[in-house]
This record gives sequence, structure tokens and C-alpha cells, in this order.
Amino acid sequence: MTVVSIVGLGRVGTALAVALRKKGYGIQGLADRDPGALKRAINLLEGEVPGSLFIEDLPSSPVFLIAVRDDAIEGVAKRLRRLYPAALLVHTSGLHSSLILGEGHRLSLHPLQSFASLEEAVSNLPGSYFTLEGDGVGLEWGKKVVGALGGVAMEINAAQKPLYHLAACIASNYLITLLYEALKAMEAAGIPWKEGLSGLGALVDGTLRNAKSCGVPQALTGPLVRGDSGTIECHLKSLQPYGKLKDFYCFMALRTLQMIREGSLPVSPDALRAMEDMINRESNHRRGN
Repeated sequence: MTVVSIVGLGRVGTALAVALRKKGYGIQGLADRDPGALKRAINLLEGEVPGSLFIEDLPSSPVFLIAVRDDAIEGVAKRLRRLYPAALLVHTSGLHSSLILGEGHRLSLHPLQSFASLEEAVSNLPGSYFTLEGDGVGLEWGKKVVGALGGVAMEINAAQKPLYHLAACIASNYLITLLYEALKAMEAAGIPWKEGLSGLGALVDGTLRNAKSCGVPQALTGPLVRGDSGTIECHLKSLQPYGKLKDFYCFMALRTLQMIREGSLPVSPDALRAMEDMINRESNHRRGN
């Protein structure tokens, strides 16, 4: 089944349309309620592709890829099932399982990637990791698609999708939260936001390389893993005027100490207790809870 129609032409749907076309897949039809999104996708595909504002106007297709917001997937799937009961329905949600697609051939195909813009989506999609969950027909189709895109397929059980999606949110979304808090501290130290982001970005890049090379938590560096309680004390003193930032720092520090213990990193128990007691005196987040 190398022919597919796509419903929902946001960043993910449009990026998949472009990537699949480049790999020889036929795009049978495109649908989106937004005329601008529909026109943009057709222009990017640089060819005659039937487009419609209504699902009911799409031509028949062996596969329909649903790339709409999570809350709209079930409704779109019901409409497609009524029209094309034998088709394979595929959605791109990281949260929902394929069961939301109803009776019939089904697949959940989620790109484990960050798409901040359409340009980034088109660039980042090939070679990404994809999480697959569905019936036999769906999984077979999904593996072929991921292979064609040069990606890596990971299968998951339907019941575990929420935990998987949570993990992705922590790694991607909350990294931005971490950078935001770090940039506020940089700004308080007199370093402008733009320069701070450039410097911290290079630091994060190096840290990620270390994590891939050395593993997690073995790639951890800094005062906590050195057992340097004097540095932690200085940090806490400097945070006295910044209550919310101090609370965030203490929470992350306690969680890091817990990680050091769980990972059996070479820090003396006495140093761990001293740092934990010091942070607990300043924190509402007792022992990482």
C-alpha cells in the first residue's frame, strides 16, 4: 500500500506528506478545514494532488493518515470508517492508542521528534524514531514507512501510550522549561537573554553528546556529583532574592541527588546527606517528593 491520503495538514501531516512523496508514495488526497493549510501543503508537494476542506470529498484510498489534534481523532476516524470500512486508518498521536480508530485495520504512528515550525518538521522527520502500535496490517505498513524514511521503529503496547507520551514531554517540552529558568538566572547575573541562550545552547549540546556517549546518569557533572556542598551553599545564598527560582533549583537538586543514589554514582554517603539536609532546609520539596 504505497498510496495514502492525509487528513490534517499542520506541521506533522504536511511534513509526512512531503517526506512520503519524496520516497515514492502516492498522495491520493489531502483534507483540512483550513484553506490556507491545504493550499500550503499542495504547493509544497509541487504536483496535482486532490485537496478538499471536507473528508467526504476525498477519493477512495487504501490508507488514510489522520494528523489532526488529539481531541478530533476519534470523530475523524468514525467518519472515515463509515465511508471506507476496509481502509487502514493511521493516526500520529503520541498519547492515544490505535484503538481510538475503531474496528478495522489500524495503526498509531508517532514520530518521536520536535516540530517547532513546518520547516523544522520537514527537516527533522527523516531519520527520526517512530513509535508504532496497531494490528498486524497496520504494523506491517508502519514498519515499511519508517524504513523508507530512514527512521527507527519502536513497538509499544496500547496501554503504555500515556506513559510513553509523558516521557516525550519531559524530554522535549520540559527541556525548554529548564532553559527558561536557566536564562532567568543568567539574566539576573547580568548576561543578556540572547547571549545566554547561545552559551547555554552550546552547553546543552555538549551535555547531550555526553549522555549519548557515557549514558544516564553516568554523564552527570557538576557540584552534586562531586559532593561539593560548599558550592551548593553558595548557590542557595545567591537565590535568596529569587523565591520561585530557588524553589525550582531545590526541587531539581533533590531529584538529582535521588538519581545519584539510584545510579550508584561514586559520591560518599556523608556528602549526599550533607547536601540533602542543606537543600531540605531551604525547600518545600522534601527528599525529591
